[in-house]
Amino acid sequence: MSTKAQLTEENQALLSSLDLFQERLAELEQALVTSDWTKIGGDSEKEFTRAALRKINHQARIYWLKNPLIKRAVAIKTAYTFGRGVTMQADHPEVDAVIQEFMDNQKNRAEFFEHQSRMLRETELELFGNTFFVFFVNPSTGRVLLRSMPADEIEDILYNPEDAKDPWYYKRVWTQTETDLVTGVARTVAKSAYYPDWRNNPKNDHPKDIGGVEVRPEFVYHVAINCLGDMKFGVSDVYAALDWAQAYKRFLEDWATIVRAYAKFAMMVTAKGGKTGVEAARSKIQQVLQSTPAVQAGAAFVGQEGTKIEPLKTAGATTGMDDARRLMLMVCSATGIYETYLTGDPSTGNLATAKTMERPMELMFTDRQQLWKDVIHDILQYVVDQAALAPNGLLTGTEMEDGFGERIITLPLDPETGEPISRTISVKFPPILEHDIEVMVQAISQAATLGGSPMAGTLRPEDVTKMMLEALGQDNIDETLELMFPEDGSAPKPGAEEALLRAVGRLTEVLGHAG
Repeated sequence: MSTKAQLTEENQALLSSLDLFQERLAELEQALVTSDWTKIGGDSEKEFTRAALRKINHQARIYWLKNPLIKRAVAIKTAYTFGRGVTMQADHPEVDAVIQEFMDNQKNRAEFFEHQSRMLRETELELFGNTFFVFFVNPSTGRVLLRSMPADEIEDILYNPEDAKDPWYYKRVWTQTETDLVTGVARTVAKSAYYPDWRNNPKNDHPKDIGGVEVRPEFVYHVAINCLGDMKFGVSDVYAALDWAQAYKRFLEDWATIVRAYAKFAMMVTAKGGKTGVEAARSKIQQVLQSTPAVQAGAAFVGQEGTKIEPLKTAGATTGMDDARRLMLMVCSATGIYETYLTGDPSTGNLATAKTMERPMELMFTDRQQLWKDVIHDILQYVVDQAALAPNGLLTGTEMEDGFGERIITLPLDPETGEPISRTISVKFPPILEHDIEVMVQAISQAATLGGSPMAGTLRPEDVTKMMLEALGQDNIDETLELMFPEDGSAPKPGAEEALLRAVGRLTEVLGHAG
């Protein structure tokens, strides 16, 4: 073969190898969008596409309904966040009247301000990574109706082109079923609309439409978790755990299949004589089973010399069930829930974990409570704003702008203080852990007296009393304090003694149980 022909052949072989290599790379890229991986894309390479997030949300929903590990992880975090409730109260009675009316509204209670609805909002936030609240405001009275939109219906978020941290509008795409009440015929209608962000000043000249899509007057409050600062949407809290929960499930299913296979053979018979001996033993056992109506427990098998019957031994013959623990621990790592809490197995805990909680878990639950504190505070401040700006609202306010052009709404002066009415709203969660009441009472007493019998002056009597009542779990603490310590400095009002006796009775009960 000539040199030219040889080079041509080698070049053709290299080209064939290159084609094969490129084909393999294409297969690897395609593997990134299979069911085992979800492709990151969209406008940038920083977050999932909306289609991918909807797929993750769908998987999270299914796993929450079916997979015990995911369901329990979500339930534990929800219970520690809202399980003991939350209290909301404004310092000033006029402001408090506004927020209490808002929270007492039956529709608002169904959305967020009753126990079951709060637990549902937290569960959805964990599963879908996003919550979108919508404010419907009565323009005359300023009263606010709170609602939420499904996370999957929000298609995009438009930001201030000069400030990527300033969301302007949320694009919602959804289908709505409309029924003709005369004919009873139902039809599905596709709809879309933009909703302004709650911080987008309503005095701005909002367009009537964006690209032909209607701009609605209702404002949206977006809560997102498990995301970075340059991501538009949050990601499901359980996303990192889904694959490992599935692997754990498959492992246990395979283990159960092996156990079922073992169950088909309970005894092992060994006979001499080769094939003839085995056939003779099989025939004899079959004859015994057919001729004996019922074999009682503890019966003896009698066979010829050389025939041996014994239970089939399976111990150590295959992978054990407990070998799946490493897979389950990956679910623990992804969700932040320790093994003892996730499985409910007391053998993995000890006395310390029974009385306390591992610090990382405690901080994780406290962090989630702080998130909801901020959300609730923002919502209630928005409600106060609307009551102050509406012509027939329960409050009167003055709208101003700060140095950054952001609006500020101040309330009128309080006649008693000469200062603007306080807008301070307290949002309080009970402690994550129920500490030993006796220890807490002794600690408060030590702080108030510095170890001596009389008050040391380090704390006011009313503050000490409030802390004591809170530690004892007393109800109506503010009413009790008002009876015992009137604002005008006068003597305790009627009923103060009875309230104090109830608290003392509670303390006696606690100390009695402790003794």
